[in-house]
Amino acid sequence: MAKLGDYLPEVPQIVNQMTEFNENLNLLQLMKSDGDKATAPTLGLDHVVNTWVRHQMAYRQQLVMDLQTITYSVAEIRSPLGHITSEVFRRGVKIIPKVENPSMEEKERLEKLILDCNIFDQTLEEVFRQVHYDINSIDDGFIYLVKEYTSKENNRITSRVKELRRLNPALVEFDLDTAGLPKNSHFLCPIHREEVGEKPGICGASGCSHTLWPAMYKYYHRNQHVYLFDGEVIHVSKFSPSETYGWSPILTIFEKALTLIGMDKNIYRYFFERKMPASMVMVTTDDPESLRRERAHIAAQTRIDPNYIPMVAVSSRNNRGRVDMVRLFHTLQEMDYLPVRQEIRERVAAMWGVTPAWQGTPDAFGGLSTQTQQLVVMGRVVEADQRLFHEKVIPLLMDALSITDWVIQLEQPEEKAEATRISFAQQRAQIANQFLQMGFDVKLKQSDVPIDEAEFLIAGDPVPTAKMQGEQTAMAIEQQKEQAEQMKAMQEGTGGEEEGGEEMEKALNIDEAAIKTAVEKAFTPDFHAKGPDKERDIDEWAKKREKKAEDRAYGFKDIGGNPKNYQKSWIEDLSDQGFSSPIIKSVTDDGSQMWFSQNNVDYVAALSPSGIVNVEKASFTPNTPSVSYNPTGSNTRNNKEDDEED
Repeated sequence: MAKLGDYLPEVPQIVNQMTEFNENLNLLQLMKSDGDKATAPTLGLDHVVNTWVRHQMAYRQQLVMDLQTITYSVAEIRSPLGHITSEVFRRGVKIIPKVENPSMEEKERLEKLILDCNIFDQTLEEVFRQVHYDINSIDDGFIYLVKEYTSKENNRITSRVKELRRLNPALVEFDLDTAGLPKNSHFLCPIHREEVGEKPGICGASGCSHTLWPAMYKYYHRNQHVYLFDGEVIHVSKFSPSETYGWSPILTIFEKALTLIGMDKNIYRYFFERKMPASMVMVTTDDPESLRRERAHIAAQTRIDPNYIPMVAVSSRNNRGRVDMVRLFHTLQEMDYLPVRQEIRERVAAMWGVTPAWQGTPDAFGGLSTQTQQLVVMGRVVEADQRLFHEKVIPLLMDALSITDWVIQLEQPEEKAEATRISFAQQRAQIANQFLQMGFDVKLKQSDVPIDEAEFLIAGDPVPTAKMQGEQTAMAIEQQKEQAEQMKAMQEGTGGEEEGGEEMEKALNIDEAAIKTAVEKAFTPDFHAKGPDKERDIDEWAKKREKKAEDRAYGFKDIGGNPKNYQKSWIEDLSDQGFSSPIIKSVTDDGSQMWFSQNNVDYVAALSPSGIVNVEKASFTPNTPSVSYNPTGSNTRNNKEDDEED
């Protein structure tokens, strides 16, 4: 058959132009909608990234399996990953209600799934542990929700989760088209999954009229691909989340991991597969035969006597004889093996945030030298991993299970000790008591709760301390009055004695005036209770203080609170009596005499409430020292003979 292009050579060019025009027209139609609205085109992965992802798919299975092998074979990697997983799930999975009066039917379904979630009789915690290990090693975790679909009326499809499975990251791929877009490459019916199409539409299998759903993932199972919907797989990435795959942290420390593998093999060969001597003695001599005979003689003598000390004579006619020892292996100290291994081990564990205290080396070097700080850092790492499940896995799982009244929660790994909980409760109670003393209204947030969960609500305004003390005093007086009335009533009822009645009468004489006086006295404000309207004028106070200082300087004293009446001071009295410049030295304790000096002459003045009465020269009694009669014994003389001897 002849080709159309042979007769019409311009046809292929026209066809290409029409094809290009149709593509542009389709793009405009996609961006256009009813009215004035328009939608921007959906962009897939960049060409470079998409090419890399598509190339990675060809080798992803082998790459992930190699990373898993390294993870399980290198102790310095498997140990921190195991510690993190153990801490995250150390206290198990807990079911807690979200609403009041939750549905018990939902709880039963959830408990059944937690105990047996797939055909292999795995618990939900075991599946979560596997996924968590994949997240920390491959940076990709996949949970497969095995659903059972049912076709209802009006082409309505319902689903029910039957199983939960962990998918191996090496066998899961994103179903992307050439433009790097998911959900755009393969389409299938949830009822007839064996029919896979490359374009959206209607199923049509066995008269089925359901719309085809786009596939998001494809799983390589038994030499064929199984296409999965978006709602059937939960994907979690921790270190490098992206549109598709994560980036394994083992690739970052790949050289360190290979170094550890080489060091382990070296140690294995050093101690187990060593087939050559550790060292060799090289003797330079011109008579090797005599050396060989001497060596045999030494070996024979050593077998006879282990304590035999050999002596070897080496002939050297040309003055070149010497003995050299060549070591064929280096010791671990010479290779600096242990410090290097410890350094690599610390750097590898730091990739996952596992501190040395969790690897059996609490005396680790570095910034985190105390075990408390290391426990805090490890606790934060565990909380971050639990947050992945609380925010990305469990909500999607609850939505797929149609459970709204309950939720699954991973408990905190570091449970608080009983003493710690009591200590926190005491601190909260002390703080509430402090607010109560300040005058605030304090009440419990919720009653009928354990002591370690009691919380307080603070309301109101602060009350001055003086006002609170006055109220307390008034209350105390009222209580005394009530007690006195009760005792009087008891006395009247039992016919008590007159003395008791008199005491009751005295107690009852507390009237309202006394209560008011006590309250006013208690209301005397101090610097805590004074407000801006009760503060004294600082300028007026300073002037009065300056006036009093001047009065004291001139020897005036205030009499009876009247500032116009002043009494002469001692200095003024002495000046009136002729002592112009007296120097007061001391005053007796009872205030009756004063010792002063004038021109180096000592005087004694008699004092009275009205001033100085009399002034006389001072006379001092000399203090004559006495000698002890018997310094080493008693000062009392024993007899008259001793006096005579003296």
